[in-house]
Amino acid sequence: MESSSATPPDEVLAAREAIADLVNQNRLLDSQQLCATARHAFPADPWLATMQSYILLRMGESERAGAVAAEAIGLGSEDPLAVLVLGVSHRNRGRHAEAAEALLTASRQFPDRTDAAIMLIEETVAAHGIEAGRAAYEEACGRLPDHAVTTCWARILFDAELHDEMPFGVVSAPYMSVPTWVSRTGSTLDFAGEQEVIRVEDPLIFGEPPSTTPAVDVRGYGIYASILRDATIFAKSSIVLTADGVALNDTLADERFGRFVHIPHETMVICRDEERLLLDVGRYQVTELDAGVMLSGGASEHFGHWVPEYLCKLAYLEQHPRFPDLPIIVDADMPPQHVEFLGLLVPNPIVEIPAGTALRCRELLVASPSTFFPVHLTANHEVPRENQGGMPTRCFRFIQSRILERVNPPPTRDRKLYLSRKSSTWRLLTNEDEITAALAARGFEIIYPGDMSFIEQVQMFQSASVVVAPNGSSLLNAIYSPSDLKLIVLSQRGLFNWGTFNGCMTELGYKMIFVCGDGDPQQKHANYAIAIPDLFAALESMSE
Repeated sequence: MESSSATPPDEVLAAREAIADLVNQNRLLDSQQLCATARHAFPADPWLATMQSYILLRMGESERAGAVAAEAIGLGSEDPLAVLVLGVSHRNRGRHAEAAEALLTASRQFPDRTDAAIMLIEETVAAHGIEAGRAAYEEACGRLPDHAVTTCWARILFDAELHDEMPFGVVSAPYMSVPTWVSRTGSTLDFAGEQEVIRVEDPLIFGEPPSTTPAVDVRGYGIYASILRDATIFAKSSIVLTADGVALNDTLADERFGRFVHIPHETMVICRDEERLLLDVGRYQVTELDAGVMLSGGASEHFGHWVPEYLCKLAYLEQHPRFPDLPIIVDADMPPQHVEFLGLLVPNPIVEIPAGTALRCRELLVASPSTFFPVHLTANHEVPRENQGGMPTRCFRFIQSRILERVNPPPTRDRKLYLSRKSSTWRLLTNEDEITAALAARGFEIIYPGDMSFIEQVQMFQSASVVVAPNGSSLLNAIYSPSDLKLIVLSQRGLFNWGTFNGCMTELGYKMIFVCGDGDPQQKHANYAIAIPDLFAALESMSE
């Protein structure tokens, strides 16, 4: 910071240095107190006034910050921070016209500050309307062609329903399901099957009476597989953009629950309303692909989504006559076990879609999800537990049969295994060291599935007679064990949608017991602890 005055005396310079040091340490209260003392001693110093206004703004005192910023300007401060603080102070108090005026000056004095440009555009629109905002946007872009400035303006146009006026690289797209879009184009799905059925049945919790909630068959989606022409897909996204500018995603477009889907992982989406998505497509490098099968998408790197949300689609995709001839598109950063798993199921070649890229496909083969399967839901959503994802038994039986045909089991199956989640970052078993020590003393092997190939994990389950595991996606591979496997799942008390796993496993012929422990029952990924006597008692009960 500099002012137009001559070099200040040493005492002022020392005070400035001390104040700046406190601010850099984020010690705002101490810096404000020292600044007030220094201003009392040197009331004409514009640097001190500017810094005090900034500190007050950081402390949430917008009105005082604005008054002190005005004082700094009156003292002849040439630091653009003073006028920026003044503009933000007006903005925070809803004084849009005053904010726009000050922020215009600040943006011109801070030509490389994206935040100043964005606030200028927003406050100009709020004070004077879209056309005045357009002029502010064009001026700001001329100084600072920053992508964040462009997306800010696009969001304003989106909110004003000016969908045809989007800047280059941003698309306002109506969104709908694939079947709806195909119907609206006057076409029909290439393959359409019956509605999927998801079995949901609460698991047995050791030491507690059986659940009084009856098992239910939840109706999923009508299954399909169909080719979309001239469609574009994006890395790490489950959204398909059609040639006529429609965004396709069956989960978002779900008539009952789509409004409750939270999509922070869809980084291409700037914002959404009830009918449209604002898509930041310009930041993707687009390449052409003649034809492919879409198995890329959000959360595909997570095994708990890769299997039920993506690989289960193969049971539908194989119904399409073109499927054997087409490569399968997956995201480039997939764990190697995921790709190994896919290669065991089908022989199709693989095309990777790297981060930051998109594929425009002359022909894109897509398939339905089995049911509503969100990655995240909004807070206070109204989606019943049985509708929060699902494991279709038909698809898991397809996967189970295909893998067992191609992976030879070990000669014996007498291993007792504990599957560790120690390398995970959420839903941790907080007393795992004690659990593993106690189980090892009883002849259990401590296994880290994440360090194993997919085939090794399959053979591990094939060789096991007893498995104890914290709840996690590695349990999906239990379907390759003989059905008399003794399976104990450790969990926090809130079981959320584990009823869909238990329902599928029950229909496949497996039985398991949950042992629940302390932990926040309202948080799906909360850490928890398991009482060792409860675990041992559960093991004894399964041996009877």
